Amino acid sequence: MTLTPGVRQKADTAFSQARRRAFFRRLWRFLTRQQEQGLLSFEEVRHKLKIRGQHYAGLQTIPIDKIAGSVGRYQEFNRAFLPTQEHIRERWKRIYEVAHGAGFPPIDVYQIGEVYFVRDGHHRVSVLKELGATTVEATVTELETAISLSADVGEEELNLKEEYAWFLDETGLDELIDEFELQFTLPGQYAKLLEHIAVHRHFLGLREMREIAYSEAVVRWYNEVYAPVVEVIREDGILEGFPGRTEADLYLWIIEHRHYLGERYDHEVPLEEAAVAFSREFRSGSSKKQLETDTIGSRSGSGKRPRFSATVSIFGSGSAPDGHPVLAQAERLGQLLAEAGFGVMCGGYAGTMEAVSRGAAQAGGEVIGVTMDLFSERSANPWLTKERRVKDFFPRLKRLTSADAFIVLQGGIGTLTEATLTWSLLQTGQIHKKPFIFVGENWQRLFAAFRAETLMSEADFELVTVVDGAEEAIAVLEQALAPTP
Repeated sequence: MTLTPGVRQKADTAFSQARRRAFFRRLWRFLTRQQEQGLLSFEEVRHKLKIRGQHYAGLQTIPIDKIAGSVGRYQEFNRAFLPTQEHIRERWKRIYEVAHGAGFPPIDVYQIGEVYFVRDGHHRVSVLKELGATTVEATVTELETAISLSADVGEEELNLKEEYAWFLDETGLDELIDEFELQFTLPGQYAKLLEHIAVHRHFLGLREMREIAYSEAVVRWYNEVYAPVVEVIREDGILEGFPGRTEADLYLWIIEHRHYLGERYDHEVPLEEAAVAFSREFRSGSSKKQLETDTIGSRSGSGKRPRFSATVSIFGSGSAPDGHPVLAQAERLGQLLAEAGFGVMCGGYAGTMEAVSRGAAQAGGEVIGVTMDLFSERSANPWLTKERRVKDFFPRLKRLTSADAFIVLQGGIGTLTEATLTWSLLQTGQIHKKPFIFVGENWQRLFAAFRAETLMSEADFELVTVVDGAEEAIAVLEQALAPTP
């Protein structure tokens, strides 16, 4: 194939124009305070949506505007497949030149929901969009998930879908109920439904004097608790007063309002009465805004606002054996942190990390897990409300040490490594002084050995606080991080 100099010059000009559009798109989104939409990471989405299987779907003609993700090259193009990196210019130009000659072979994609993720053919997609094409030939491998996904999904919506996938994975609701609709618009709500199911299961067992299988409890909670509330919402048209919200949002709000009314009047309030009272009180603008603010800040329906906005990083063992006392200590610590209004950050995997995550999540707190590509074969624990994935240990430690305080539990060499590196960063002033707490008498013995056998100074030990248990750790944090009057 022989190309004229004019085609080569046109290819270079087209790439430059595409790069300029990518820049101005990013600038516009910055000026309008919109989050820049990059390509979706296939690995991240596959992990978040709990993929259940895959099958080869063959050669298809697919719409280009449904291609919104990438396998491994999501930093080279934005969501519109405009090039964001200068170093791909020559490769992009060669593909553009081929488009004026023999044409392209099919691209290779994964499909999750309505979204296609490019395995091979990123530059071809970018060039075809530049040339105005609307479809492309592709070999498609479809991945199976219970979660819907569209090409315009943003990070916040994707995080909500991750919570939904976790809920379905825990309950199996989508396999137990043929048709149902249960989605939230606010984070942290699915964990509350698990509590509702557990409570319903408990009272069913007491009433019927038998062990209720979990799958039975899920179905009966849906049919006997959730569905009747939704029926009232539909019959009374309550959702119309809350645009942008869902029936699931209102279900939780009405159940919590019913509980409040029951305590206020010292008797059980009928469901219909609670729904009407809720709608009457909160459908107005100011009351509705306050309701939604309280919901975002609530902790398991307590109605109390967080006293602190600080985040605490927890260092501990990812392989603590079942039944080890440190697991109960970690879970209690997570619960107390959430109840005090602290956010929790941890490594995100099993062991003490899972225990502290469970304690915090069940108390309605935020739990951020910093997981690594290095451990791609490991699964994050199911109690995280957010996952922040990094490449390896060093960016992970940087993320963990960005917290407002640190707590170290009993652990192994990984825990010691993270703790001593954090200690070194504090000692050298690389991070400013923050509460640095070691929990457990084992640390007292270890620090005694450090004093006797190392060249560490007393100034080094003044950077840390050693306490016996979780309650003392919370007291230290509250004193150190209490907001000034």
